[in-house]
Amino acid sequence: PMYGKPHSPTRVRVSSEELAAALREGHPGLEVVCAPTPELDAVLAHMQEHLGSSGEPPSYMSLGLEPPAIASFFSAAAALYKAAPWKVVPDDECLIAVTVESMGLRDAAMSVIGQMGESLGLILFSGLDDFEAYIEMAEAFEAGEEPVVPAHFSFSFGGPDEVPEAVPAEVREHGWELVSKKAYPWLMAVDAGLVTRPADPDEVTLAEAVARAMVALMADKKALRAAFEGGPPVALTHGARTHDGFVEVTLRAPYVRTPKQYAPDHDLVAELAALREAGPDMDHEERADLEAELTRRFLASPEAEGLADMEACSFVMDLAATHHDETIATLQPSGLRTLLFQTVPAKVSVRAADAGEIIAECRAFYAFLKREFGLAQADACLALLDDKAVAKLEAGLSDESNFSPAKAFVMAGARAGFDMNSQEGIEAWLAESQGQLFGPASQSPKRRAPSPPKKPATNAEKNKQKAKRKASKKKR
Repeated sequence: PMYGKPHSPTRVRVSSEELAAALREGHPGLEVVCAPTPELDAVLAHMQEHLGSSGEPPSYMSLGLEPPAIASFFSAAAALYKAAPWKVVPDDECLIAVTVESMGLRDAAMSVIGQMGESLGLILFSGLDDFEAYIEMAEAFEAGEEPVVPAHFSFSFGGPDEVPEAVPAEVREHGWELVSKKAYPWLMAVDAGLVTRPADPDEVTLAEAVARAMVALMADKKALRAAFEGGPPVALTHGARTHDGFVEVTLRAPYVRTPKQYAPDHDLVAELAALREAGPDMDHEERADLEAELTRRFLASPEAEGLADMEACSFVMDLAATHHDETIATLQPSGLRTLLFQTVPAKVSVRAADAGEIIAECRAFYAFLKREFGLAQADACLALLDDKAVAKLEAGLSDESNFSPAKAFVMAGARAGFDMNSQEGIEAWLAESQGQLFGPASQSPKRRAPSPPKKPATNAEKNKQKAKRKASKKKR
C-alpha cells in the first residue's frame, strides 16, 4: 500500500469456482471462499463515477465524506497555508519524518514544496527510497529517459483554475474556509506507475492530521529553521483534532534515516570490500549504513580518545566512494594520497589550520582499522600519514587555485564573515557577492539558455548522484 506495512490477505472471497480452485492450488495457506461478490460492483461503480469515466470531474463531495468533514479538512488546510512552512523549510530536499501509528505510517518522508512562491504544498512518500526515486524521476525527465514513478501523496494549494472544476462552486455553496483565492487545497494520490486518483476518506483524515501537526511544529519557526541548518533536531508528537477524531502525529526534522543495526562481531570491513566488487554500481545506501556503524565503533574506541570532532573519517570514506569508486576497505595508499592532497582541498570546506587535526584523525582511524579488523593496507596508509602529510595538506587547503567553484564560494563567504553553515548566511553572501560583481546600478546577468539534452545517466552515475546529494550538506 502507499502507506502502512506490507501485508498479504489470509482470506479471500471470489465468485468463480474455477478461480477459487486456481487460488487454492497456488496459495495453499490462503483461505478461499466461493460466494457472490456484490461489493465489487459497488467499487467498480465508484471508480467509474469518480475517476472520470462518467465525464463528471472529481470534487470534494465525491470523496465519500459529508460536508462537515470536508469543512474540518478545509479549516486545517487554511491553518497550514497561513503557517507557510515553505517560507521556513529551506528547500524541497529538507525532509520531515512523519509517523502516524494508528494509520500504519512510520517514518514516511515529507517534502515541503513552494520555496520559490509557486506550487505550494506538501508531498508525502512512504520512505526515503521513494523520495529518492522521485528525485531521480525528475532527472530522468530532464535527460529524456523513461521515468520510474514512485507512489506519493500530494497536498497542494492553488487558484480556482488549478483545482477540479467543481471545487470552487462547492466552496461557495458550503462556506468552507479559504484564506485567499490562491489557497484552494486539493489532495491527489499517485500510485506506482503514475496512476493518479483523488484521495480516499482515510487519506483526507491523514492530510488533516498532518496539516494540524505541521501548524503546531511551525509554532517555533526559529528552531525548525535551525534544525535544517545543523542545529539540534526538532521533534513533536501532536494529538491532531480531525473530523474523524483525534489522530496522533509525530514529526521529526530533519529526516534522518534510521541506520541499520549490526551485531557486535559483524565484519564491517569485509562487507565494505564485498560492496566494492559491484564497481561503480555499489549500493550506496548499504555503504552509508556500514560506514555509520564503523564511525560509531571508531568514536567509541581508545584510538579516538582526545581527538577533535572533525568527522574526517566520515568525509574520507564518503569521498573514497563518490569520487574514487572505492570503500575504506579497498582504498590503497596511492588512492588515499590522491584523496587527501587533491580531492579534499578541492571539495571539503575546512580551514588550512585544520590539516593537523584531519591527519591525526585519519591516523587514529587507520590504527583502529588495523587493530579491530586487521586491514591489510593499514600500515602502508599509516606510513603516509606523517608530519609531512600535515604540511602538504595544509598547503593544499591554503591554495585557492585547488578549490572547486562551490568550495571557493563557501570559503569566500566565510572569510567575509558570513555564516556559511546556514541558509540565511549563504543567501546573504550570494546577494552580497552578486552586488560586488555587478554593482548596485547594474542588471544581473540574463539566465543562460537551456542546456542541450543530457545523455541518459548510467546506473552508476545515478548511484553517485544520489550519494552526493546525501553528502552535500556534510561537506559544505
